[in-house]
Amino acid sequence: MSRPKNLLLAIFLVGCVGTLLGYVLSSYSYSANIIRIGHDSKENSPLHQGMLLFKKQVETDSKGKIRVEIYPARQLGGVRETTELVRQGNLQMTVGASVLLTSIVPEFNVLDMFYLFRDAAHAHRALDSSDIGEVLLRKMESKGFHGLGFMEVGFRNITNNKRPIVHFKDLKGLKIRAASNPYQIEAWKSVGTMPIPLSWGEIFTSLQQGLINAQESAVYSVYAERFYEVQKYLSLSEHIYTNYVWFANKIFWDQLSKENQSIINRAAKMAVKEQRLLAGKLNSDIIIELEKAGLKINTIDIEVRKKLKNRFNKAVSNSLRNKTGSELFDAIILNIDTN
Repeated sequence: MSRPKNLLLAIFLVGCVGTLLGYVLSSYSYSANIIRIGHDSKENSPLHQGMLLFKKQVETDSKGKIRVEIYPARQLGGVRETTELVRQGNLQMTVGASVLLTSIVPEFNVLDMFYLFRDAAHAHRALDSSDIGEVLLRKMESKGFHGLGFMEVGFRNITNNKRPIVHFKDLKGLKIRAASNPYQIEAWKSVGTMPIPLSWGEIFTSLQQGLINAQESAVYSVYAERFYEVQKYLSLSEHIYTNYVWFANKIFWDQLSKENQSIINRAAKMAVKEQRLLAGKLNSDIIIELEKAGLKINTIDIEVRKKLKNRFNKAVSNSLRNKTGSELFDAIILNIDTN
């Protein structure tokens, strides 16, 4: 047999073995009543603590018939990798911010609107509701997933090296890190900044070297990534609420008994509530720690936030509406406003 044919045969056999292995692993997981959860947060994070509560509750309520295994801190990869493992059935559950899942579930684009929620309590009510959160989670089902709920990262805020953001004009000229997302880039241009697309891992070095002088993220990230070492000002803008979507493989879910589904749903609600409490407290504590570390912190006035909201959303709303689907987008926005 010629070398090209040998190579093609080898590739074919490797593919067959990989498919068979995935099938065996996923079938084993279903029959053994094991729930494997992979996530990218550290073991001391609110997310992992919420998962530990879930594990304890499920194993207690099922009297040990369901076992939960948790793999934190990227042991099984980042969100992209664990999402694919869940899709394949080799992992039963994972967690990822909705913004990282929009390529799979475009309906999540509506959650990228700026100033969508008034505060954390408003976000919780909306994301737990039947006409907002549950509607969005059901959109995962056609993609092979079953949504369990929304955990919390927190509101995103702005840090920079030039000045506190007190007035709208204070944003002008800031070289701010933007995700490689055309909507986000347009949004930051609309308020006078100079957005520079960078991966998450490039932010600290880019701030240190002066390639950028500003970034925006949850305060937990400012602390965990040590951005306070290379930034002077933290302005609490709370311009976007970032969540974690918790979801399972749909085939796995559908094969569970109604009793086991109830056990898991009940434990998941408890875990979501606990995680949000821990995340809220941690974010409040971190602001105090960041001030101790030398960051000068101010809260952006409500009138300035209104102006930011109008500029940001004028730049992105049409694109996000088209990506989400106009009918769903309009319904979700209306329901959030009245929630």
